[in-house]
Amino acid sequence: MACTPVLRHLVNKLYGKYVHKDDRELLNFVFAKKPTQELLDNCLSVCDIEALGAGKCILLSYLIHDKPELKISKYAGPRITGLITYYRFANMKTLSHFSRIGKAYNAAGIPMLLFKGGAMKVLRPELPRPMGDVDILIPADRIEEATRIGEGLGYLHYKEESNHAVDFHTETESAVDVHHSIFDPGKDLKQFHDGLFARATPRRAFGVDFLLPCHEDLCFLVMANLTKNLREHTSLGNLYYALCDCRYLQKKPSFDWGLVWRDAVACGRELEIRFAAEFMNAIVADTIPDLDRYFPADPAMEAFCNQVIFDEDYFLPRQKECQAIRVVELKNNPWKFGSFIAKFLLMKKLRHNPAFVDWYLHKQCPQEFRDAH
Repeated sequence: MACTPVLRHLVNKLYGKYVHKDDRELLNFVFAKKPTQELLDNCLSVCDIEALGAGKCILLSYLIHDKPELKISKYAGPRITGLITYYRFANMKTLSHFSRIGKAYNAAGIPMLLFKGGAMKVLRPELPRPMGDVDILIPADRIEEATRIGEGLGYLHYKEESNHAVDFHTETESAVDVHHSIFDPGKDLKQFHDGLFARATPRRAFGVDFLLPCHEDLCFLVMANLTKNLREHTSLGNLYYALCDCRYLQKKPSFDWGLVWRDAVACGRELEIRFAAEFMNAIVADTIPDLDRYFPADPAMEAFCNQVIFDEDYFLPRQKECQAIRVVELKNNPWKFGSFIAKFLLMKKLRHNPAFVDWYLHKQCPQEFRDAH
């Protein structure tokens, strides 16, 4: 089943919101099949590297690292080539936390699976990137023991704020997210977790023994995390790393897109993965090849897209406004702010009801709703 009108509408909507003009020029160069000096010069003539920021310009550093024959201006050169060194040192503190916690887990015999940015660091140690923390997955029946060990090492955590992970941190910086489930509970993921561990390979880095997922499992996790970040407005600054990671992972000669899809089915994430694939291909064509063959669309995709549009345009903005309401404002204007919060709570209660979402979108923006469908 080809891309549906509402899915295409949503992809275009988010592309227009998050991919800016300078970004497009950057991406045209970074993901060019044959990067040339002309493409680099054009990129730097359009893109203000100071405005892009280090998080995006690091992609230029990757390409210059692999193509040393490309020449950069005296102004941009030190800034771009120095980013790899900068992030290598910037990540040392984060990795030291992983080393400390990981060694303690090794001593306790707790197996751990490294994923997200930490896994890509192991696969491509010469190309560092921003790391807020390190993510690991451990068996669910060891989480209480793992939590006690982290506490014994002096780390703080937000266990009560997550249904699937313990977020270890210090008073000033993040450290390690210890997952006992990849996703929030709601579906039995034991078979999926067992598969991740069974297909992983033993590795050692930073003084820690751990398991590294196979390329297909990492690719699935990258895509699922991309959709999560878009839907929840988290880590949007890292959007393009997902493209880099997928491009790198699928270079494995025996890469099996079928396994990526089987992961999605096992987790009930087929819609999220199809959406991630569509969005990636909108940014950089053919990031996911033969999309319809590997990631078949589902009739439920329309309701999923409506949900994302509802969250993007109405639910998340109202949630942000509610969070900004101060107690004194609520006390001085209880009817005005109280009713605003009450409407938000009603939206939160009904946001996963397809009939309500359809009605709300049609009511708020009937022309756009009709065009999208």
